Amino acid sequence: MEADNQMNVDTPDDKVYEVSQANVFERRQQIISRIEDVLSDLIIAISRNETPSLVYADGKSSGWSSNSSESMGSTGSDGMGDRSESSEDSVGHVKMLKFSGNATRKRFAIIMRILEYVHAKLIANVDETSDSFYCTKRAFYYSLKNEPVKRFLDKPEKVYLCIGEVATMLDCAPWEIGFTTTSKGLIAGDLSLYIEDVVKDYAPQSCQAVPDVIPNVTRVRTSAEYVLVVEKDSAFQRLLAEGCPAFNKCIMITAKGYPDIPSRMIVSLLSEKAALPVYALVDADPYGFEIMCVYRFGTSNNSGFREQLLCPKMRWLGIHQRDLTLLGISRIPLKEKDLKKIEDLSNRCYVGVDFSQHLNEMKLGKAEIENVDKPMKHFLSEYYIPTKIQNKSYF
Repeated sequence: MEADNQMNVDTPDDKVYEVSQANVFERRQQIISRIEDVLSDLIIAISRNETPSLVYADGKSSGWSSNSSESMGSTGSDGMGDRSESSEDSVGHVKMLKFSGNATRKRFAIIMRILEYVHAKLIANVDETSDSFYCTKRAFYYSLKNEPVKRFLDKPEKVYLCIGEVATMLDCAPWEIGFTTTSKGLIAGDLSLYIEDVVKDYAPQSCQAVPDVIPNVTRVRTSAEYVLVVEKDSAFQRLLAEGCPAFNKCIMITAKGYPDIPSRMIVSLLSEKAALPVYALVDADPYGFEIMCVYRFGTSNNSGFREQLLCPKMRWLGIHQRDLTLLGISRIPLKEKDLKKIEDLSNRCYVGVDFSQHLNEMKLGKAEIENVDKPMKHFLSEYYIPTKIQNKSYF
């Protein structure tokens, strides 16, 4: 087996977890059949001199409030794009995209090109899971710039939106039809990920990128006792410099802000497959709270594959308003947008009594992770984090 860097040496504390893989051949055959059904319906409509249309579920979870979809950026499959210009009907959770109107016809053409591309890719790789099957959404967008369909392209987000709609239409995840999102996340800690014939090794003293294609992980090896998800890169780098992964025997992960799909998937995998406890360390403000909730509860727009992104066992370690009071850390007054965000979060379907109380306490003011820097050197890594976990001071 090939290693992309020096392979970690096994220790007595190491644990290895096998990750079962779905039957790729059956799944891809199923998606191929769905694409052909869609195209057959369009041909029949045209033969009857009817307006061609695409009908599909909107991909949003019915359990979410209307506010949640707006604030979590559910305008597309990955929170991108604008549906406002489209000529489409929506009844309940079913959408109908009709071939009428200039804007909708452009979108229709892009979707048809994506279906053609995906169909050919699936047939050529029906039982293969090699890297050649995958393409980033951004790379696909630029490949279209060299094709006749380029005249319908406005900006990359429109293509990303269409990719999301195709995935929703086919009732699958984007990566199942070969589209990935370039990961912006980082990992530090004792961890080995086995991806096909490659071993991706991580170490406590340094950080490397989260892999783009998490579904292809077949085995996990680690001696870590838990996963610490850190909201921001600045806090992550500070904790790394303090030796947090080694001192606390943990795996640290950051998505550098709002989490991307690969970062959410690796957190979910380590929780579900490796049975590691997961703790979130975020700023003491409504935006940090929301980021924790994205990992833990998901977003409204990924309902077709959101189970693979969720980490319901994640616990909110901090920074809590009560910590600021206890440690005598000063707060920054909230702005109007902060108060509006708190009101929006309070309407989320997953916010119960405990979370509501914490959101109300946030109205006192906000603070960043980095503000927790006293009364001793490496206080955050060597006292705050381990003490809160030991005392189960999390929610």
